[in-house]
Amino acid sequence: MLYFDRVISKEEDGVMVKALLGSLALSKRLRRTLCAQGQICVNGAPAYLTGRVRAGDRVTVEAPVELGSSIEPEPIPLHVVFEDEHLLVVDKQAGLIVHPTAHERRGTLASAVMNHMRERGESYPFRPVHRLDRATSGLLLIAKHKLAHERLSRSLKKRAISRQYTAFASGALAWREERTIDAAIGLLPGTCIKRAVYPYGKPAITRLRVERVYEAAGAMKLLVGLETGRTHQIRVHLAHIGHPVLGDSLYGSPEMNEKFSIVLPDGRSRHALHAHQLAFDHPVTNQAMTLYAPLPAELQRLAAALSEGVDWQSRAIQ
Repeated sequence: MLYFDRVISKEEDGVMVKALLGSLALSKRLRRTLCAQGQICVNGAPAYLTGRVRAGDRVTVEAPVELGSSIEPEPIPLHVVFEDEHLLVVDKQAGLIVHPTAHERRGTLASAVMNHMRERGESYPFRPVHRLDRATSGLLLIAKHKLAHERLSRSLKKRAISRQYTAFASGALAWREERTIDAAIGLLPGTCIKRAVYPYGKPAITRLRVERVYEAAGAMKLLVGLETGRTHQIRVHLAHIGHPVLGDSLYGSPEMNEKFSIVLPDGRSRHALHAHQLAFDHPVTNQAMTLYAPLPAELQRLAAALSEGVDWQSRAIQ
């Protein structure tokens, strides 16, 4: 697989190889790996980064040699939204953890991706660019090779990847224009999971806009954008302003959770948070990409019940 393929122009005559690769924005470590493996070539022959090229030379960069993942493949349903030789974007279902853990080695999104990869005759490590909580559904971006992962991770740090969520939250905000929550988030002292707005935490910025208020139900639908990507960020910020995500067992109130319990077919519960839009520049072609994932069935039923002002419990078990 080629990362880079270019014929040198007269204007580039005498330029160093490493200067030509500047547009790839490779880390020093990856450049060294590619060079050591002979993946950076001039006219088909391995080249040094400090070597100089001549007009008419063809410079190519191939993918580094990588071992496949040790994660066990499993035939778990996988909804692919976009795929090419560089990227895989999936619409993750709620209830599915992304990575295996010490206590959960099977039944993960990683295992589903490994199975999908095997069916396509491909082999690459599992490299998600960002993550979603187990109980959150929606779009997740996965890189198939080091270059794609490196460039997308850099874009994420520069806030050049747009992640938009739909959230159903308790209460009703008085304002309708977009607002920003800028409040650092840190691990709550004495816990290993729960986060909170914490002055000594990491910077966290969330953008909110109210799309609809369900007055009879005492709830609202929000469009949420992330400027940063802290663990549980949306859930923590909404709980912090007194409007936790519906069905959130960690940050919501017991009364709210009982009223808005969202049960999945396997009996697990989820909260009402869905990553519905992902926008980014393709790491190899630079094409602008905007992808969408509709609300899953259980959240569509929730929205219908809220809008009709009926008892949600009557819909939760359907």
